[in-house]
Parts: sequence; C-alpha cells; structure tokens
Amino acid sequence: MTIAPQFSSAVLHERLLTRLRLRHLKLIDALATHAHLRRAAEAVHISQPAATQMLRELESLLGLPLFERHARGMRITDAGRLLAQHARMAIDGLRVAADGLSALAAHEHRPLRIGAIDAAVASVLQPALAAWQPKHPALRLVIEESSIERLTVGLRGGVFDLVLLRRPPGQEEGQHFVPLRSDRMVVIAGASHPAARRKRLKLRDLSDSRWILPPPHYAVRRALEAAWAQEQWTPREHTVQTLSPHLMASVLAQPDVVAPVPHTMLDRIDRSAVVELKLQMDAPIEPLGMLYRGDDVSGALALLIDFLTARATGRP
Repeated sequence: MTIAPQFSSAVLHERLLTRLRLRHLKLIDALATHAHLRRAAEAVHISQPAATQMLRELESLLGLPLFERHARGMRITDAGRLLAQHARMAIDGLRVAADGLSALAAHEHRPLRIGAIDAAVASVLQPALAAWQPKHPALRLVIEESSIERLTVGLRGGVFDLVLLRRPPGQEEGQHFVPLRSDRMVVIAGASHPAARRKRLKLRDLSDSRWILPPPHYAVRRALEAAWAQEQWTPREHTVQTLSPHLMASVLAQPDVVAPVPHTMLDRIDRSAVVELKLQMDAPIEPLGMLYRGDDVSGALALLIDFLTARATGRP
C-alpha cells in the first residue's frame, strides 16, 4: 500500500478536523481491540470491504501505516496505537457528554466519573464509599478501574473528573495531587517458606528464593531495585509474573517463593495464606492520592475532594 508523505503537525491537525469522521475512530478502536479486520468490522456493524476501505482512507489521511497485515490478523504500529488511544478518549468523552446531557434533561446531577488503579479501589474507595453514600444519596459516582496511563490521559481529556493513583512523576499545569494514604514496600511469602517464622531478616537472607516481580515501571519494583543496589546482589526471578492477589497467593504456596508488594495490597490478599516477612528495611513508595484539574473543582466534585481529604487527615 502506498502511504502519502508525512505532514507537519499543523497541516495534519487541519486535515483531521476537516476529514476525520467518528466512524474512523470507532473502527480504529475496534481494530486495536480485536487485531482482526473481520471481527473489528462486525464490532462496528459494517462489512469487511467497507472496513478495508475506511482503513485505507485513514492511513492515506494520516500519511502513516496504522497496522501491519500478517496471516493471522493485524499487528498495530506505534502510530496506530497512539491514534487508538485518542480514539478511545474521544469515544469515552462523547459517552461522558451523553451522560451529562441526559442528567440535565432529567433535572438530575451529572454523575461524577472517578478513575482508579486497583490499589486505590481497595485502599481508598472501598472504605470511603460506605460513609459517602448516606451523606450524599443523590450524587452518582461512575467508577472505572484502569491503568495509570489511561487514567492520566482520561483526566486530561475530560473522561474522568478525578483519578486515584500514586503520585505521578510529573503533573501537568493546572493539575493538583493530594496524598490520601502513605505506602511502603513489604515482602510476602507463603506460610511454608523457611523465612516465614524468622523475626529478623535482611534481603540477602532471601537470596535462595524465587521472586515474583512486578513490571519495571511499578513503584514497588523501583523501591526493591534500590534496596538490591545497596545489597549489591540480583535475585532469582520467578517464571510467573502476576499482580493478581488470587494468583499470587497460589504461587506463594511454593516454599521458595517471595513477592514484593505495596503494604496497601495486603488489604486484598487472604492473610491466612501468606506471611509478611520481618525484613529490616525502610522502603517507602509513592503515596496513593487523588489527581484532579483545579479549574473543574465545584459542586459535587468539590464535595468529594473535601470528603476524601477529611478522611485522610482525620478531620470530621
């Protein structure tokens, strides 16, 4: 397929404004999800030839290949991944607008859209909701659990009113972060691990263990690597990498396996199945908190921000 030359940002922006259609966004979102043209076409209720033509139009419009075709389906390119991310933002933004307009038509409050990482759902939202609902029974919350990347992009694009996550390394102008719960790294193991009953441990005492490691960009992984650097050793990595509390408890049943986790994660693990090892280690990680756009703080959102801040500070 012939792809047109690349355009400057300003020219490409103008082309998108004048020629991009919502059906293009729906198709690119479906293709990113299904990685197969026929299934993507079915998802957006068009024929496969129509989907092929739309994809050609889109790649010609952008001057970039969005997918690489192969025998078993399609592989998304970096350009396709970027466009799919923003297509999802646009689709979500229209859904948020529809919710708000529907609420206005019914003379109701617009629902607050809250995004949260898994740790914040369990450690911040779950204990707070029981107290929030009796105080504000008419205010609706729409809560979505997602990745940090999607939450920050969604906050920027207006998909979320407020997101709950760890303190980001950098904040955009106009955004505010309020810490709500401090956290630290701990190391857990199954009850059958040789170190489970020891009262004083150092990292080197776990040199024979296999470690379930989170991805490198996770806060707990960075804290662990800093601790390892001080000890000047590298652990054995387990062949399973998981962040699921249920799966982790299962893998930790093996007697030589340990896992570094945020202390707040202990809220979601069956404590009868695992033991927090008594490590002599100070390993704080970024706190859990809320991130929001300062210009948007009013009405129901202001109430929620004040409520969560009061809970975190012990204020009545």
